[in-house]
Amino acid sequence: MMKQNDRDSLSNSFTKAGFSQGDTASVFTGIAKLRADEKNFSDYFEGNWATAFVKSECFYVIIAQAVSAYDNYLSSLSEERTKDKHSTLKALAELHRRASQQYLEILTLIKNGFPDGAFARWRSMYELSVISSFIHKYGEAVAAKFIEASGSQDRYDWAMECGEFSEHKKHVTFGDILKLCDMDADVWRENYTVANQTVHASPQGTFGRLGVRDGSESFSQRGGYGISAPAISSANTLALISSMLFSIFPEEKTMEKMSLAAKWLDELTETYCDIHEKLFDD
Repeated sequence: MMKQNDRDSLSNSFTKAGFSQGDTASVFTGIAKLRADEKNFSDYFEGNWATAFVKSECFYVIIAQAVSAYDNYLSSLSEERTKDKHSTLKALAELHRRASQQYLEILTLIKNGFPDGAFARWRSMYELSVISSFIHKYGEAVAAKFIEASGSQDRYDWAMECGEFSEHKKHVTFGDILKLCDMDADVWRENYTVANQTVHASPQGTFGRLGVRDGSESFSQRGGYGISAPAISSANTLALISSMLFSIFPEEKTMEKMSLAAKWLDELTETYCDIHEKLFDD
């Protein structure tokens, strides 16, 4: 419910902008309907998907606990023990922090019924996993260049430090890095293709939105159809990036947490798939 002071302030703003009393009343009516629709959708959505959302949150908590255990372990190591992997650890830790934030952003979009926005955000998470894999593979010198490039306009040329590219190559692309990292690109190819279509002004992303079941409808609204894909993909990607970070200096308690996360990932995936099948006939 909008407070009277806020309503009066908005009314004054509408008047200054040249709105008639009828225009102002119409806008206020539209706002009330928008908020009512949002509340009704939220109640309906929670009723169907609450268990899945809790499992997504649980997965994040398990990963956060693993990070805490790993940080405690690292703090117990001497500087001499970690100095040869200082840049690698710093780069992968920061990539992991960014991916963790994006996981929460995706979860927020999912909870509000925006699967296209969530999948578009997952695209960035996937790219973080590729960069993490590349740095994990090529090590300290590449990691140091990656960190150094943070103060420049260099997007991917820092990767030249790996020694795999010709000295005559003008620029390194994300595709070049993807070909050299130790990830199985084929596993993610379809999802990444869809995510690219979702991000860009493509005809596929325009007429084949995740939230529209057959691509024939042009309305814009919240929905549950399609949220399973970014929910499951983002959890898998966060697990992957976490594993790369924790493998720099393996530690028992952290590995126990990651084993638990892997089992919970199966549980999360099954829940999202079961709810989707229950609600939709495809």
